[in-house]
Amino acid sequence: MRSVIWYALVILALALSAASLIPLIETEWWWVRLLDFPRLPFAAGLLAVGLGLLFFLRTSPKSTASTLVLVVVALAVDGWILRPYLPTGGLRVDTCPVERRLSVMIANVQLGNRNAQPLVEAVSREEPDLFLAMETDAWWDRALKPVLETMPHVLQRITGSYYGIHLFSRLPLVNGEIRHLAGQDTPAIVTGVALRTGEVVDFVGMHPKPPQLWQSALGRDAQLYAAAAVLRERVEPGVLAGDLNATPWEIAVERMARLSGLIDPRRGYGYVATWNAHSSWLRWPLDHVFHEGGFATMSVERLDAFGSDHFPYLVRLCRQAEERSTPFPRQREAENVGAANAVLSAAGASERLQPR
Repeated sequence: MRSVIWYALVILALALSAASLIPLIETEWWWVRLLDFPRLPFAAGLLAVGLGLLFFLRTSPKSTASTLVLVVVALAVDGWILRPYLPTGGLRVDTCPVERRLSVMIANVQLGNRNAQPLVEAVSREEPDLFLAMETDAWWDRALKPVLETMPHVLQRITGSYYGIHLFSRLPLVNGEIRHLAGQDTPAIVTGVALRTGEVVDFVGMHPKPPQLWQSALGRDAQLYAAAAVLRERVEPGVLAGDLNATPWEIAVERMARLSGLIDPRRGYGYVATWNAHSSWLRWPLDHVFHEGGFATMSVERLDAFGSDHFPYLVRLCRQAEERSTPFPRQREAENVGAANAVLSAAGASERLQPR
């Protein structure tokens, strides 16, 4: 029986270590990219398996020790990647003039979910300036009509599929349009938003396709890089929001952030998992609100579940004066531009990023 336990622990250790290390490979293969999602469960599993292997160091010292080394390496990788998402307090401002505030709430409503009232009540209670709803269809278009009472400015596209999208706003939208970034068939919203100060800031709302084992991640990554190209070519500070079907530590997301100067307000606030609302332990952050350096974070919140497999996500920002802005450092600019353009080219996209 003891040997059976040892073999089971070794097999688990090898599997979890491989699952933690394989996503370091830069590839669009979905089965590799999917392994990026559950890094926290992988880390917890590695820790438990490692502790279990300690009891076998005397009976099988060499094999156990070598397996433990692999476990420690994989656990260190997971720990390093997840480290920015520890609840260390984050960089934030506690006070902000009302006219400089911008709050963004997003929710993947889950096509087929017909429990709209809790979400409508949450929008009414939280009073966001922008509310981005995804996976909306004609039924959700009708169910969300009460939101128009306080958020009359709307951009929307009903597709009849999982990629319907609605943006409701309290603030005037400027030159808003529906775009198909990177030529993909999932609509995105690109618009200016007039703040209460009169200043216009940029907003991109998007919902790339979710991971499918039989598909490449090329289309999703191309959309992320196309969004970066949109924000790079604009002068105003910008915000990008949506269900990206990607975790913030994925290679494509980090590259998008570097290229567009986006900052993830989750850093220092905690893991803040938004999917899966139907599971108590298989959860990771797929819904995002990124901002450029002209903003500071006031708060990051995951709101109550409402029947969807995603939790609503709310970020409150403060528009800073230019002299207080802290732009995201541009690391390895030429390398990142080249890698992003290679993906855009492979996806047949018209967008390209120009080196700065």
